[in-house]
Amino acid sequence: SEVASIGGYVKNYEITLNQDKLIQYNLGINEVKNALVNSNNDSGGRIILENGFEHMITARGYLQSVVDIENITIKTVDSIPLTLKDIAQVNITSANRRGMADLNGEGETVGGIVVVRYGENPYKVIKAVKEKLQTLQNDEVEIVEVYDRSSLIDKAIDTLKNTLIEESIIVMIVSGLFLFHFRSALIIIITLPITVLLTFLLMKLFGLGSNIMSLGGIAIAIGAMVDATIVMVENAHKYLQGKENISNAERIEIIIKSAKQVGRPIFFALILVVVSFLPIFALTGQEGRLFSPLAFTKSFAMIAGAILSITLVPILMIFFIRGKILAEENNILNRFFIKLYSPLLKLSLRFRYVIVVIFFATIIAAYPVYKKQNWEFMPMMNEQTFMYMPVTPYGIGVDLAKELTQKTNQVLKSFPEVDTVFGKAGRADTATDPAPLAMIETIVQFKPENQWREGMTYEKLLKEMDKKLQVAGLINSWTYPIRGRIDMLLTGIRTPLGIKLYGNDHAKLEETALKIEQKLKNFDMTLSVSSDKVNSGYYLNIDINDEALKRYGITKNEVLSTISLGVAGSEVSTFLEGLERYPISLRYETTQREDINALNNLHIKTQLGFKPLKEFATLTYETGPSVIKSEKALNVNFIYITPKSDISAKQYKDE
Repeated sequence: SEVASIGGYVKNYEITLNQDKLIQYNLGINEVKNALVNSNNDSGGRIILENGFEHMITARGYLQSVVDIENITIKTVDSIPLTLKDIAQVNITSANRRGMADLNGEGETVGGIVVVRYGENPYKVIKAVKEKLQTLQNDEVEIVEVYDRSSLIDKAIDTLKNTLIEESIIVMIVSGLFLFHFRSALIIIITLPITVLLTFLLMKLFGLGSNIMSLGGIAIAIGAMVDATIVMVENAHKYLQGKENISNAERIEIIIKSAKQVGRPIFFALILVVVSFLPIFALTGQEGRLFSPLAFTKSFAMIAGAILSITLVPILMIFFIRGKILAEENNILNRFFIKLYSPLLKLSLRFRYVIVVIFFATIIAAYPVYKKQNWEFMPMMNEQTFMYMPVTPYGIGVDLAKELTQKTNQVLKSFPEVDTVFGKAGRADTATDPAPLAMIETIVQFKPENQWREGMTYEKLLKEMDKKLQVAGLINSWTYPIRGRIDMLLTGIRTPLGIKLYGNDHAKLEETALKIEQKLKNFDMTLSVSSDKVNSGYYLNIDINDEALKRYGITKNEVLSTISLGVAGSEVSTFLEGLERYPISLRYETTQREDINALNNLHIKTQLGFKPLKEFATLTYETGPSVIKSEKALNVNFIYITPKSDISAKQYKDE
């Protein structure tokens, strides 16, 4: 849906005003702003007709260069025009930024985050993006892939494909050994791939793509699909064993009779399995999106298996079940298992009441084990890419965020197993990324495992990285890119486990969160824990005195615009360069706005001349919330918890 840029600088035309010059020429900052806005615009005059043709009238007044900006007339003094360059300097600078990016700790870089449109196939989009990037490569700019999910998708799909093939081969071998009739085993060999192909056909018709969950649905359905065919074939064997001298017509009639006997139970047994998956289709949100592909493909496979078991399988039995059919007791494997099972069956029937009591006692005894079972929404999957998301102090500026990101990236890149380290602090240039500068996200990609140190594993590597990466002011937090995004989407918390505290008082929430954090730090299952430092924002408040405004005959807007324009450097107009748009901003010189003393002496034009800001307002420093989070109409404070790698979230919570 978009490519969100991150890092680098955005061009800005900054007009740096000299406050002394403004006072000298009796100019307020709003007068300069109005002159600039009124000198940078186009206008249309509709059309005129000449010789039967329309001529569209365009009055062109957009600024074309820095010189044009400098020559804007602010006012005329004694018939002499006062231009912008007489009271200010015009420079091309960078706009205020709320995000930066670093590659391998070598310095700032410019990145792009490809955001896939909802409902699209990510794998297909990634392939298309890679093809496009190849056409953009040149000698002046190097485009490096710092995170590519397609390799994980390829490995996952290959693993599942191999699993399907292995399952099919094992089923064929086992069926052949127990049926002891090669042509009968061929029925299963033929039916299984046809069932899988029919499942893929249904997936195509319903617009369902191949992914980890959808292929997993096919994998877990293979057993039930094969069972149906085996029951059908084995029942035919029961009817045909010992009947070698019958005619072909009699053989076909016996096969049809045996198929009719078990066909209906088999069909409805498979359909019943499909019905048992219906509750999964009722899931919504992330849960539904995650598990519905598995439920769909499992259902498709069972439906295909049910249909084939009563249509194709009986036909194949007529063609393939010929010749001598051994009685099951003549098969050495069957004979072994019958001898093993028969005494157990007789013993169970003889002591049937005892068996029932033992059965229920086992269920009761297993209940405590069930209660202690570790539960989690989704098991941790090794994505073979780490995401490092340290907890930093709220309120840090872009320079400190840059320093921390570069320092941590250098440490991570020093490991010989690491291929690339891409660090991002703050937000990308998109409305979907509200991250503050305090939020650092670093993607660590690794070289192929055959290039690693001997005996090194992902678990060992994570421990080494966490031990080496100890930076003052940072609390380490590790996750995987996909897992981290799912956690944040589901809970708003970027760690595997978290606590939310609700209330109205920010200070009380922070105090309680700090107490919990200190206790959890001493818990031996904790890898890292940190809480939101709510009141970590630093404020310089300007409280306006209404009575003073009345004495000098000005409004609040005069004071507010001086702050928003002269101090903040707000955008007042736009400079057009072809299709590109760049902001034009007004701002006082740095020395006139760099601290509280300079701000106190900012002069504002009044009816009684220029007066300093301290005449109308009181400036005070204060701490307060740097980020305000709310849920359920209440303020909320997050506590981020990362359990140790061998501890599940459920186990941590219970302990």
